[in-house]
Amino acid sequence: MSKLCSPYGTNKILVASLKRKIFSCGYQPTNNKILRPHVKELLFTYIPSGAEIISVDAYNKHHSDEEFVIGITIIKPTNEGSVERYLNIYSESTGDGENNETSIETIAQNCLTVELTYTPYLLFHTTIHDDEIGEEVVWLISGSDNQLHMIREDKLNHGYTEFPLDKYFPELINLQTIALWINVYYYDNNKRRLTAVSCECGLVKVSLVDVENKKKLKEWMLRYDRPVSRIQIFSQDNNLSDPFCNKDLNKKRDVNTKPNLNILIVNALVPSIVFTDILSHGMKKEIILQTGDNTDCILSSCVADINMDGKNEILLGTYSHEILIFMCNNDTWSLIDKRKFDSPVYSICYLDLTGDGVKELVVLTQRGVYFLQHEPKYTDDLWRKRFEKFIKQKRLENL
Repeated sequence: MSKLCSPYGTNKILVASLKRKIFSCGYQPTNNKILRPHVKELLFTYIPSGAEIISVDAYNKHHSDEEFVIGITIIKPTNEGSVERYLNIYSESTGDGENNETSIETIAQNCLTVELTYTPYLLFHTTIHDDEIGEEVVWLISGSDNQLHMIREDKLNHGYTEFPLDKYFPELINLQTIALWINVYYYDNNKRRLTAVSCECGLVKVSLVDVENKKKLKEWMLRYDRPVSRIQIFSQDNNLSDPFCNKDLNKKRDVNTKPNLNILIVNALVPSIVFTDILSHGMKKEIILQTGDNTDCILSSCVADINMDGKNEILLGTYSHEILIFMCNNDTWSLIDKRKFDSPVYSICYLDLTGDGVKELVVLTQRGVYFLQHEPKYTDDLWRKRFEKFIKQKRLENL
C-alpha cells in the first residue's frame, strides 16, 4: 500500500496485489454532496501477463501542485526458465487537481522501464541534497544481490539510471545482506541525516550522517537472531506546522536543531522494541513493547497521533487479525487497546482521505481495505476547545 498525497486535500492510496491488480482507493462526492468510499482498478501499462508485483511506492514532486511519480517493481518468468526483473516508473504532470482519478489513469499509461539484474525486495523513495542540484527525489531498491541500489532520473536522456551509492549514501554501502526496510530522517535544515536499515539476517544499522560533507558521524549496529521486518524513526511529539498567523512561534521552534528521535524496531516473531532519544543516548535506552502471550507474527506498523493529543502512538498489525495500539506514559510504552479484523493486517497508514482536515486510519488486510474515521462530534468538540484557547492566547499577546 502506498500514499498519493495531494496539496488539494484529495489524498488517495494505491493498493497492489501480487497478481498484477492495482487499485486506487479514496473518497468521492456523490450528486447530493455526500462522500462515499471509492475503489477503482487502474490499468498500468508494461505489466505483462504472468508477471508478479513485488513492491510499489509513490510520491508527489511538488508541494503546491500534483505531479505524481509511481514506482512498481515486477518479476516475470520466461519460457527459458529464467526470470526478468524490472522497475517501472510512471509519471506525468497533471496541471490541476480537479480530476484526480483521470490524472492517475493518465499516469498509468506513461511508463519508463529500468531492467534490473537482481530480484527487487524493497522499493523506497527519499531525497538527496546537494549545493549544485538542490533537492532531488531518488529511488532506493534492496536487491537479492545483498546490495542497495540508487535509481536516479536522467533528465538529459529522459529516463532513469542506476547511480553509485557512495556519493550520497555512504552509510548504505557494503551491507552484504537483504534490507527489508529503510527509513531516512533529515533535520537541522537538511544538514544532518539519520538513516536506519533493518535486514533479513537480523542486522539493524543506524547511522548519523553529515549531509554536506557526505561523512558518517556515528553508527550503531545491533544483531538479532531473526529477520527485522520494519524499522521507523519518529518523534514522540506530533510536530505540526503552526498556522500562518503564528509565524513567530515557528521561528522560535527552528532554534532547536537537535530533535528528540526514537527508533521503532519491529521484530516479526519476538517483541518489538523502541529505542528512545538516540541522538543523546545512542541505542542504549530500550523499551520492549509487551503484546501478550496470544499475539502472532507482527506484519506491519504505523506511528501516528490517532487520538489527537499531540503525542504519537504506535500501531502494530498482526497475522492474528489484530491492530495493537501502544501509548507512551512516563517513559513507558503500554498496550492500551486492540482492534480486531477479519484477516491478517498487512499495512497501516494514517492520512486525510476525505479532505476535511481530519485524518483517517487506513488498514489493508488480506481480504480488503478498511477506512476508520474519528467520531465527528468528538473532533468538532476538540476543534472548538482548541480554537477558543488559540483565540484567547492571541488576545493576550495583543494586550
